[in-house]
Amino acid sequence: MKRIVLAIALVVLFAVPAMAQNVEVTFNGDLIGTYFSGDDFPADEQFGLYSALDREYSNLSMTAKVGDNLAFTYRVGLDDFIDDAPYTREAYVSLLNVAPALSEIRVGEFTFPFAAQQWLGYHKGIFPASATGAGVMLSGSFAPINYNLAVTNEVDSLGWPSFLDTGEKPVWAKVSSDLGAVNAGLSYVKEDYINAWGLNAAFDAGIVGVTAEYVVLQETGYDDVKLGFVGANVPVTGPLSVFAKYYLLDDGIDSLNAFAFGADYALSDNAKIRVENISDKDDIWTGDGLEAQLRVSF
Repeated sequence: MKRIVLAIALVVLFAVPAMAQNVEVTFNGDLIGTYFSGDDFPADEQFGLYSALDREYSNLSMTAKVGDNLAFTYRVGLDDFIDDAPYTREAYVSLLNVAPALSEIRVGEFTFPFAAQQWLGYHKGIFPASATGAGVMLSGSFAPINYNLAVTNEVDSLGWPSFLDTGEKPVWAKVSSDLGAVNAGLSYVKEDYINAWGLNAAFDAGIVGVTAEYVVLQETGYDDVKLGFVGANVPVTGPLSVFAKYYLLDDGIDSLNAFAFGADYALSDNAKIRVENISDKDDIWTGDGLEAQLRVSF
């Protein structure tokens, strides 16, 4: 409730200078309607607004931009209609075009762009941890390198750990570079005696697109936990494409894996149907399951 009140208050605040400045308000969203059938998660059969296999949720966002130097963003997940499904809220103010190498100062609650966010991000990955928290983030570039630096609270507004909830504020960092056909990044987060490294890369050659992520969780006195993901997408004909994904989890004792595959059919530029199957005998992700999705973005 406090977060909603803050959002309304800031929107009202922006309405004051609207008479003297141009205020541009935009609304965006991702609606994911799903039917999931499987062994374990989230249930044997379930309809919802959340993709159990892709770890993505339906969401709505509003951005109010005042001139070229100030903006407010509010984003909310819609999948709280599903029992125990993680979702997030973001509400932050952005100071834009601050300096030649500093494009944004973000203050409020936001999601840090850690790696590819397949294992650790706004969808919480498979651990009770996210990259969402209240704090300050600086973003900019020293061409061709882009950077993000942030400090957030240890838990987000919904009570989820921003990283692993050790009681210390996590410090986040990421450097990345877009080289055209290849985009790569290196992420790091430190919280008390626990830290994590994340590598991500994306390659698009037109006839095939590949996305990969590798995350290492390190805790003093324990073996490293290694998490891997690689996915490939191949156009077939017209609006039809097929994809495959491979997941790996190695905790120093067991090495577990899962494999998913499926097809996308584009109904338009912003709408598609996805059918996806996962084979997860080790239960690191969801258990075996089949998911049908209708995705609409605006």
